[in-house]
Amino acid sequence: MPEGPEVRQFADALNQALGGKPIVSLKARTKAASSWEKEHPGVLLNKRIERVLSHGKHLVGLIEGGYYFHSHLMMWGSWAVLDNPPQEIDRRERSRIVVPDACAILYSAPIFDLGTGNPFEIVENLRSLGTNILPYPDEKPFNAPVFLQKLLTSENSDRTIGAVLLDQQILAGIGNYLRAEILFDCRLDPWRKVADLTASELERLIHSIPLMAQRAYTTSGFTVSDEARTRLQNDPSLVYTPGSEYGTRHYVFRRTNLPCLECGSTIRQLRQVTQSDEEGEKTRIIYFCPTCQGTNVELKKSKSKRKVVATGENIIEVQA
Repeated sequence: MPEGPEVRQFADALNQALGGKPIVSLKARTKAASSWEKEHPGVLLNKRIERVLSHGKHLVGLIEGGYYFHSHLMMWGSWAVLDNPPQEIDRRERSRIVVPDACAILYSAPIFDLGTGNPFEIVENLRSLGTNILPYPDEKPFNAPVFLQKLLTSENSDRTIGAVLLDQQILAGIGNYLRAEILFDCRLDPWRKVADLTASELERLIHSIPLMAQRAYTTSGFTVSDEARTRLQNDPSLVYTPGSEYGTRHYVFRRTNLPCLECGSTIRQLRQVTQSDEEGEKTRIIYFCPTCQGTNVELKKSKSKRKVVATGENIIEVQA
C-alpha cells in the first residue's frame, strides 16, 4: 500500500500537471463519483483546479467554486500523469482528469469521490485523520502536542505501539514499512504498551516520525541513511540478491533473516495484532531486530538467508 510519502509524490505530480488549469473533462468510474456526476452534469467543466495536496494516505484536489475530488489508493491504486493518454479505457481505470496539456488517470483505487465544500470537514475519513506525518513547508511543523494528545488516552493505554502507529486517526500516513523503520530507529519493542512508554521514548518517536517520513519522501521510499545504503550495496551478506536496489532501501522492513546493520543480530518478522473488534483480530507482519529493540516475544529458530545460485541453465536456492 502506498504510504504518506508515496501519496505525497503522486500529489506533487498531479499538482504540477493540473494545478491552475481548467478541467477539459473529468470522468469517474467509481460508484460514488459517477452518481455525483449524474446529479451535477457538466458542473466541473472549465473549472480551474486550484491545488492538489495530500494528507496522510489521502489525496485531495481543490477545484474552483468550492468543489473537490478525493482519492485513497488502498493497496494497489496509483495515479499516472500522461501527455498523450490512450483513447481506450483500461479496465483498471477509475478516473480520468483532462486539462489542456495533460491528463491524470487513476488506476485500481477503490475510492474516488467528488463533492462540494471543505473535504476535510465533509468526508468522514478525512475529518477523522490524525496528525499529518508529512506537513507541507507552508504549514506548521509536525504537530507533536496533538499526536501525544491522541496517543496518550485511556483507550490506547493497553494497545501496543506497533498497532497504534498504524491508526490513521492518531497518525496520518504511516503504513507497514514506515512503522517498522520508525520503531527500529527509536529502538522500541513493537509490543511495548503505550502506557509503558517513557518520556524519553516518546521524545524519540516525536523526532523519528517526521524525520523518517521526510527521508522516504525525498528519496522515493528509502529509509536508510546514505552510509547504510552504501554498506547494503557493497556487502553481499547484507542482502538477499546482491546488485538489486530493492534490498538496499530499509533497515528492517522485509530483511527477515538478514543481519541487523547496527548489531549484527538476525532481523525477524512476526504477525502482530493491530486491531481487535467484534469481527475478530486483524494482524500485520512486523519486522524488527530482537536485540536492538529489546523484544521478548517468543521466536522460532531463525533461518539462514537464502541465496540464489545459477548452475548452467538451472537456478537453485541454497542456504547461505
